Amino acid sequence: MAVPKDVVWPRDPHTAAKHDLLKRYLSAWAPILLSRHDVITYAEGFSGPGIYTHGEPGSPVIAYDVFAGALHRYPKRLRMFLMEEDKRRVEELRNRLALAQARHSNHLHRRLTVDIREGDFHPVLLHSLRATGSLGKPLFVLLDSYGGPDIPYATLQVLAQQPSTEVMVTFAPSFLTRFAEKNDDQRQRGDAAFGGQEWQTVFTKPKADKFPFLREQYRSALHRAGFSHTLHFEMVDEGGRVLYLIFGTSHDKGLEKMKDAMWGVDRSHGVRYRDPRDPHQQQLDLELEPDTAPLCRILLDQVTSSPTGRTVAELQKFTLLETVYRPAQVIKLIRQMRDSKVVATEPTGVNTKTRVLHPASLSSRNTMVAEQDALW
Repeated sequence: MAVPKDVVWPRDPHTAAKHDLLKRYLSAWAPILLSRHDVITYAEGFSGPGIYTHGEPGSPVIAYDVFAGALHRYPKRLRMFLMEEDKRRVEELRNRLALAQARHSNHLHRRLTVDIREGDFHPVLLHSLRATGSLGKPLFVLLDSYGGPDIPYATLQVLAQQPSTEVMVTFAPSFLTRFAEKNDDQRQRGDAAFGGQEWQTVFTKPKADKFPFLREQYRSALHRAGFSHTLHFEMVDEGGRVLYLIFGTSHDKGLEKMKDAMWGVDRSHGVRYRDPRDPHQQQLDLELEPDTAPLCRILLDQVTSSPTGRTVAELQKFTLLETVYRPAQVIKLIRQMRDSKVVATEPTGVNTKTRVLHPASLSSRNTMVAEQDALW
């Protein structure tokens, strides 16, 4: 989207979906980390005014309410750092957070602190995180910009060096494909965002491949910065404009919980959301049940690639790290595949310790056991 000029602007359906995703993830993230650590931190680089035209809460207010609920269960501490460039929005954001704080007890305010700063997030945000000792401790950073190449790769590197840090970055590929090929300044901004010039190969790609190429280049940049795992969530509006949310983490549990959040927002595919005003979405995306047929094929390939099959736990791990699907979807599918005799299970009941084999492999193993028994 274009950078808004007003203090407050209407919330579009994509922003609502982003907020749904954020709320779902933070609702899992905060309790897990508060149960293990005395203090955790949440930061935003582009906070906005904290409210939209029709009164919908912005991400800082959503996050505050989630954290307040979590801190009622865990007597720990949580810091919020919020950056915003526009002075008018900073004032409005402070008003909105004051109203959010008024909904909770004074005792909670001492454990849930909010630091709102005016200015460009880089490098002020990193300085604030260092000064408070937040770098190196559990930290979630939302860099929800207006979609251009706004996040320096150098910032991502600093964040990724901290093993307990996770990021979610907004990335709109159309900015680079429209403006950067013939504009030196925009190409340099792209180089700074990707940490190199490899992304410029996009100018030679067919039109249909440009956006997916840039998305994968950005995920690769997060990997190079130091995040072990990345996920993307694609949002398409009624005009066909694409916006990606790119998530980076180095923790399997964070990856799993973000996948759960993504599948909560998009129950059909888990990786994309279409504007409800899009007249084509009925034929493209809406399904009553998740489309897990590709996962069935993936699991079958994994099972048949090993003579001894795979355990359900191994298949869940592969699903988590190598696919868009969730480990929680594996057991139900294995049962369906067993009942359809696509695979065999040993024992018949399916749990994480169950071994899954191709039916021919199980028959061969049973024959060998029978022959050995006959010898004795």
